[in-house]
Amino acid sequence: MSGSGRELRQRQADFLNRIRAADPQERTIDRALLNEQNELGLILDRGVEMDKIPALMRTILTEMAREFPGQDLTVIAYTPSEPPRKIGTARLNARSRDMSYTAE
Repeated sequence: MSGSGRELRQRQADFLNRIRAADPQERTIDRALLNEQNELGLILDRGVEMDKIPALMRTILTEMAREFPGQDLTVIAYTPSEPPRKIGTARLNARSRDMSYTAE
């Protein structure tokens, strides 16, 4: 892995740790994972109300944009079921700064 690849991985790990630290009782987010395309997957707690998810996603995208400037970003929310079921996708276009949320 190149130096920049290691640096990105470390920044991703630091970002995930900050998300987890902000919700230590896991009242909102049960699990948070980043894939190779820098897409963030969030398995949300059962107690999260569906109408609160778009605002949560917007907040997380704003934080991600600070950490990964100039990148198009995606956050995908899932139910805590087995297997997890996608409930919504939020995207940030880096050039236009437009955020969108699409419920499943």
